[in-house]
Amino acid sequence: MVLSPQDLIGSLQGKKAGTLATAWQTATLPPKVLLVEDSIPIRTQVRRILEGAGYQVTTAEDGLDGLSKLQEEAPFDAVVSDVEMPNLNGLELTTRIRQESQYQDLPIILVTTLSHDDDKRRGADAGADAYITKGDFDQSLLINTLRRLI
Repeated sequence: MVLSPQDLIGSLQGKKAGTLATAWQTATLPPKVLLVEDSIPIRTQVRRILEGAGYQVTTAEDGLDGLSKLQEEAPFDAVVSDVEMPNLNGLELTTRIRQESQYQDLPIILVTTLSHDDDKRRGADAGADAYITKGDFDQSLLINTLRRLI
């Protein structure tokens, strides 16, 4: 139970309570992002960047873990994934996500070291909405891309 000190004092003074509760009820939840990255340092860094920008982040350590979390947890507003991962890489993950009708409009951003035009084309063919290379990584590019897609 959460108590509002202002409402408690107002109740004791005979004032009508609920102004804070009304503001709380109209507040929206932050967008929920699934981050799929096998490298612990990179996963930690990107999670901090996303949380610092106001996103609620769920992490997965590879594509299979990401696919499982996508299907089991509350709806996500976007997926940010590495490409080169064990078990199920980011391209395969993207393809599998796009095969499910409920995820057709789910924004998917691939963040990877693979920077050749062929790599980017494979990302687009798999169904990714954006492709960011780690060599050119700039946190504002990731955040602006997410904001544009969500």
